[in-house]
Amino acid sequence: MRIHGREFDALTGTETVYGSEDGKMIVKTMQDVEPSLDALRERRNDPQFAKDGIKRNFQFCVHIPDSVGMKMRTEDGFDMWTASAKELREFIVKRRDKYGYLFATAGKV
Repeated sequence: MRIHGREFDALTGTETVYGSEDGKMIVKTMQDVEPSLDALRERRNDPQFAKDGIKRNFQFCVHIPDSVGMKMRTEDGFDMWTASAKELREFIVKRRDKYGYLFATAGKV
């Protein structure tokens, strides 16, 4: 692939690469999601985290890195940026085998 340009978003940690190959334009978005998913795994495995949130009428249910949102859009045709919270939850619950790691709680959401 011939690379024509790169952009880096420091806020989200996403890098977008623009290129071409065989007469087609290619856009690749990459993001190191391991640190945020590791933190999410720790929260999910901490029963006190969920209890503290529920006591304050708040439950942190899911965290979706931008690159995973793009994967949902391109592979599954689901746009998390325009979906309601209910639609997003239903989408992930139905695809728990693929996206279950995004849940911030092991309990019912």
